[in-house]
Amino acid sequence: DELPTMVNDGDRAAMDRLAVYSIRLLAADMVDKAGSGHLGAPFGCAPLANALWSDIMKFSPRKRWVNRDRFILSAGHASALQYVMLHLIGCGCGGPFEVTMDALKQFRQAGSSTPGHPEFRMTSGVEVTTGPLGQGFANAVGIAIAEAHMSARFNRQGFPLFDHYTYVLAGDGCMMEGVCSEAASLAGHLELHKLIVFYDDNKTTIDGKTDLAFSEDVGARFAAYKWNVVYIPNGDLTDSAIFIEAVRKAKSQTKKPTIIIMTTTIGCGAGEGMEGTAKAHGNKLPNLEQFREKWASPKGLCQGDDVDVKVATMVRQELDELLGLNAAQLCKDVLKDDARVLPHFHLLHPVVKKFRAVGTRGDSMADAWEQMLLKYYDTFQELEPMLVEDLRNRMQGIYLAGDWQSSVHEYLAKEKQVIDTTLRSLSNLSTKEETRESEFKYKAGRVYVADVLKCMVELNHSLIGGSGDVASSCGGHFPNIQGHFLPASYSDRYPGASYAGRYIHFGIREHAGVAVLNGIASYACLIPYSTLFTVFYQYALPAIRMASISKFPVLYIGTHDSIDVGEDGPTHQPVEVLPQLRAMPNLLVIRPANLEEIVGSFEVFGAQYAAPRGIHQYIDPKPLIRRPVFLMTSRGELGLPYKGNTAVTGQEGVKKGAYVLHECFDEPVVQKTTNGISHEGATHVEPLPDIVLIASGQDVALIMRAKEILLQLSLKFNTQLQAGLAGLPPCLSAQAPQILKVRVVSMPCWELFDEQDQDYQDAVLLSNFSNVLRIYVEKAATKNTGHDKYAHISVLMPSYGLSGKGADVERKLEFTPDFIAAKVWSKWMERGRSTSQAGVKADMDMSTWVSYLGSRV
Repeated sequence: DELPTMVNDGDRAAMDRLAVYSIRLLAADMVDKAGSGHLGAPFGCAPLANALWSDIMKFSPRKRWVNRDRFILSAGHASALQYVMLHLIGCGCGGPFEVTMDALKQFRQAGSSTPGHPEFRMTSGVEVTTGPLGQGFANAVGIAIAEAHMSARFNRQGFPLFDHYTYVLAGDGCMMEGVCSEAASLAGHLELHKLIVFYDDNKTTIDGKTDLAFSEDVGARFAAYKWNVVYIPNGDLTDSAIFIEAVRKAKSQTKKPTIIIMTTTIGCGAGEGMEGTAKAHGNKLPNLEQFREKWASPKGLCQGDDVDVKVATMVRQELDELLGLNAAQLCKDVLKDDARVLPHFHLLHPVVKKFRAVGTRGDSMADAWEQMLLKYYDTFQELEPMLVEDLRNRMQGIYLAGDWQSSVHEYLAKEKQVIDTTLRSLSNLSTKEETRESEFKYKAGRVYVADVLKCMVELNHSLIGGSGDVASSCGGHFPNIQGHFLPASYSDRYPGASYAGRYIHFGIREHAGVAVLNGIASYACLIPYSTLFTVFYQYALPAIRMASISKFPVLYIGTHDSIDVGEDGPTHQPVEVLPQLRAMPNLLVIRPANLEEIVGSFEVFGAQYAAPRGIHQYIDPKPLIRRPVFLMTSRGELGLPYKGNTAVTGQEGVKKGAYVLHECFDEPVVQKTTNGISHEGATHVEPLPDIVLIASGQDVALIMRAKEILLQLSLKFNTQLQAGLAGLPPCLSAQAPQILKVRVVSMPCWELFDEQDQDYQDAVLLSNFSNVLRIYVEKAATKNTGHDKYAHISVLMPSYGLSGKGADVERKLEFTPDFIAAKVWSKWMERGRSTSQAGVKADMDMSTWVSYLGSRV
């Protein structure tokens, strides 16, 4: 089925017109059947869609071709338009994820592959998840950055492996969003000339005309951003040549991204009362059948211009074929039959043939590209073997070197050698400590994280990231290793500046910078990361949310994670950000307590990229295999005051989300007989703790120091109690002084812990023992934010922080070891335990279920 040859411009114009009508009607059928949706943009932008998919973009419907042109629907509410086009080109044709007509009929239905807004991994051919306006625009900047970088790293003369354009459809709402402005400014600065944005300038939003709130000259604004500005005065015209010429102008220069400002009519053709009004934005057509009679019947079309009359001929032929007739069999009443209308959800054969032919040519281009890739491997295997190995691995979905952990482990071993020889131990049986001349001085958490990141960046060329102007404080930029992602024209000012650079200077554009990472993640072949103060990620929460929905494995490094920030005060102390992030599904939030846990956190993230990917990894496996990771760490020192006494290392413990760091006993006790004499074969029993202290990050060191004080308090209390009861009858005398039994649990990641089986969770927290008091301490979180599912009592921030020296702020807000120990002791005494012996069996009555529900004392 080849596209019929167009004998003249009139035939081409008729085919363009027929395609535009078909696109509009199919979108209208989808919205009508769904009972909801947005038709304004699909109607207004149907001429552009026809030109893009038939004459402008290169793509392969049957292959996820790396060098395909990308299309990003930043105006995600126009999803019906994108789904129609993906069906027309046969995206996924013949495979299990084909965008079929049945899929279009399930538009906006629960569980369908055609959701209300485009979602990455839900629909074949959708590059990124869009919907919140402006996000797609920023994602497209990330895709353009990825193309420029991959081109600079791998392309060689005669081998343009990475050489494609990124096209965006954005609307008035996108232009108003701050993230769009930030991303546009960055793209202009970076001279991303292969980025082409079509601005659907219909001057209409949900509440009415845009001049209610928006009157700036968008063209002048983008010119100031150093963009190339092209105008299409009448974007309602169905002639594809108009759009082809605009794209030619965009590609005629190589220094600027381009915005093509199309003056369009929202709901174009929807008729009086709908066309050009806010009603057309998000409603189905109340008069759909009238428009079907206008655009899908020979009679209605013959009332139009000469081009419509030609379209009427093609529609008449389609109707005749549907009836199983041919021209020789038509009766003399054929004119009466011209009132016939094409069925709902019907596409004319010439339209389908047109777009499927384009798709077939794209499949051939993809095949040719794959042959070029193989030739590239052969040509440069001896000349640049490491480059070829890198590219070959990335094409297989392996983005990290086989020994990617080696340098990280070497760094860990070197640091631990110093730490372990200096760190003291704490006995549960005696309050006498090992004597040290001075307490060990740890590096700041942000320094440890930057050191580990540097190891990974140095060994793995796939890592590319950036920071919002705080890399000098957070770490994350290593100029001698990464260079600078900048146009080559900057190299005289900044040595190492080129598109081959792997560090992006986002500037103070946090929202756009993080949204850009989503585009890079969608591109494949690259591992994106960012570094910021934790509090500044609040600017970017919408982009993190989109990454979580999309399951993009992006690494976010947030430093300065609590009131430890100190003098900068409550504006910079992120006491509520940790709970906000934990509330996001599909996001791993890790707050490590020491260097071992930091290394384990990087291993959790890196494991997502260290092996080939299979399709099952994109279809919601449980637990999720790929997802973003937020690694939160401190401004100040990060480490433990004394050694753990269990076999679990922080490096492995973090992978389970929580683990026992310091047990309540030094050695298991021997189970004795009833007469108090041990016998052969006696079993060793691990005593249950009285209290389980839980924390993350810096707060693990805090509760470990609090444990020391609690041991001293309990011994002193019981000693005094025994002295006070001296001389009383034996039946009233106190037992021998007992030291409080305290377990310390490090819980760096809630999400990973929740994914462990119930037996493991119970073994760590003892949630199935109602007589074990669990207390969670966290100065990086506020009250009523979920801690009660793990603990009876939570010691959290009651409000925002204070400005002052970090240590002074912590004392003022009662986050010091003595204050924490006093609070824990108070709760322990309030509890008034009267059991004569700690329970050694899990609770079997209803109290067990109460404890699971997070009961409070």
